[in-house]
Amino acid sequence: MGVHGGTIIIHLPRTRARVTARPRNGRHTQGVASDASGPVDGDRTAAIAEHLVPLLDSTHQVWSTAQERRRLRAFGFRPAMESGVLKREWRRTQVRVGPDALRVVANDGSGELAWDPQAGLTLDGGLFRATPAGIALADSINGLIHGYERWVEAREGREERLRRGHWSAANRRQVNALAETRRLQRLLTVGTTRARRS
Repeated sequence: MGVHGGTIIIHLPRTRARVTARPRNGRHTQGVASDASGPVDGDRTAAIAEHLVPLLDSTHQVWSTAQERRRLRAFGFRPAMESGVLKREWRRTQVRVGPDALRVVANDGSGELAWDPQAGLTLDGGLFRATPAGIALADSINGLIHGYERWVEAREGREERLRRGHWSAANRRQVNALAETRRLQRLLTVGTTRARRS
């Protein structure tokens, strides 16, 4: 499938999955490319990235605003050593959000998942793949976003949560972050359940 003009382009040949997007208005909106060991892994990588990229893109945009940074502080984020970066421990990872990127780093040093509007979604500085480490990091940030959105809704109401306006530059639509985290959780859990049965 290929759609021009800044929207998602997905290529699914037999052994590789590649999710990319064209720059729009000078901003690289979705730079994910994944090579997998087989068609099943490639399809899974593409399916996860298709949901994860708009979620991280819109979340990073919202979390970078001054109003949201006050909420993040109230939710338990603390200033990091880097200027303008807030951090929070979450499920054996450290999540860092700054003006340029959102990063999830495993506490044991086993990996780093990052969203950078210019570079896109990366795992350990390279292409994102649905490896066990990549899935664990994706699950961690997905859980944090879900918990945070539920916290905002409980504190300020559903209308205020939705009013904050998660917009994905990748496909020009508003993202309901709470609903997207539930969809992504199902994708992440399906693979984990299959792996445990094997």
